[in-house]
Amino acid sequence: MSYKETLNKGLKREFEFTIESSILNKGVEDKVSELRKTIKMDGFRPGKVPNNIIIQKHGEAINAEVLSQLINQNVGKIIDEKKLRPVSQPKVNLKNEKDDKPDVDKLFTLSFEIFPEIKIADFSKIEIKSKKVKLGKAEIDKRMDLIASSNKTYKEQPDNYKSKNEDSVMLDYEGTIDGKNFDGGKAENQTIVIGDNRYLKDLEEGLVGVKKGDVKKVKVKFPADYSAKELQNADAVFECNIKKISSPQETKVDDAFAKSVGASDLKDLRAKIEEQMSNEYSDLTKNMNKRELFEKLTASHSFELPEDLVETEFKNLQENYFNSQNPVSEEHKKEIKDRKLSIENEKKLKKDATERIHLGLILQEVGKVNEITVTPEEMNKALFDYASNFKGQEQKVIDYYRNNKEAAMQLQAPLYENKIVDFILSKVKLKEEEQDLDSFIKSYNNVKETKSPTKKKKTAKKKVAKKKAK
Repeated sequence: MSYKETLNKGLKREFEFTIESSILNKGVEDKVSELRKTIKMDGFRPGKVPNNIIIQKHGEAINAEVLSQLINQNVGKIIDEKKLRPVSQPKVNLKNEKDDKPDVDKLFTLSFEIFPEIKIADFSKIEIKSKKVKLGKAEIDKRMDLIASSNKTYKEQPDNYKSKNEDSVMLDYEGTIDGKNFDGGKAENQTIVIGDNRYLKDLEEGLVGVKKGDVKKVKVKFPADYSAKELQNADAVFECNIKKISSPQETKVDDAFAKSVGASDLKDLRAKIEEQMSNEYSDLTKNMNKRELFEKLTASHSFELPEDLVETEFKNLQENYFNSQNPVSEEHKKEIKDRKLSIENEKKLKKDATERIHLGLILQEVGKVNEITVTPEEMNKALFDYASNFKGQEQKVIDYYRNNKEAAMQLQAPLYENKIVDFILSKVKLKEEEQDLDSFIKSYNNVKETKSPTKKKKTAKKKVAKKKAK
């Protein structure tokens, strides 16, 4: 085999190589001899089928298999000799494919892009302004009140009491559209809290002013974005049979309440809430540090990007955009229908793809140079933690990821990225700044969206927890 380099420009490489006919023919002969030992054919004893008969019946497949093996060997040899790192599977093109004479050499072109050389910045010269929440008594009290309000108790009202906003109404209801029932439109002993926005707005508002024993027909307009498409924009009538009305009672925050939400007493509840809030805002601090780090890494590293990687990332982002289940605008709906991006959105997605590949290559290089890996123990812990979200199905989830390499890689990717980020953050200058909660949340929400290859931005809110204290 002989080859010559025909393109060396930026990250693009192309080679032309030749597989001599003698090498190919020898490979075919060897393969035929190998098959001759085991091939079965009517009229011949095992191992006695003539070579010319085997070639006549299987020659095309044998030739293709041998040629493929020789190509793979030579591609690997070129890459090893040149010490190249292709970013994707090299493209191989047979130049004289139609000329299948046995004495004609095979000419191929091999083309691919290589990873750029990345000079890692001096992390000690990068400064990250790390915001930290200073939790005061008032903030803990607010969280405690929030937990109390989400654990309301209700007192049943007398028969002549008329319901109002925030009351709990127990009822049977049956909905119809044009006089006909529909799936999910009937329920018994259902409890609806007026103004809680858990049910259709028209239905909740229609229950204001009812008494126990009332039978009321409530007109309801289903919203345009209702989950069941067949009910979108539909006009329905719900016949409601009112069984009980209860009003919310003020929750007294004391030791008894603390025990009802899993704490031993009020002091213990306060300590648990403070710990929970500290952990929540510590996570947000890490997210802010990470996003600022990504911006600094992007700004401090400049190198050529592989066009194939950027194009592949753009196509992935475009496909996700087209497959969105919740279009954000009429323009988005039209783009999904036509499977065509607007000029503005195409430009934006290409910019996003470029930034993601740029950052991803930086992180990958840092991980490679510093030999950062995800250990089997870390992978198992992540897998068990993830599986715990599927009660009763944990083992099925674990088996799925253990038997699906691609899915396991998707689970591993954020672990690997976080280890790299933690490594870099351990090297940079972290300048801590304490802030009150309002200022912290404002800082968090004003930070530009992260360009992380594996995560999306979340908006911080004060009302983080509505569950029982753990």
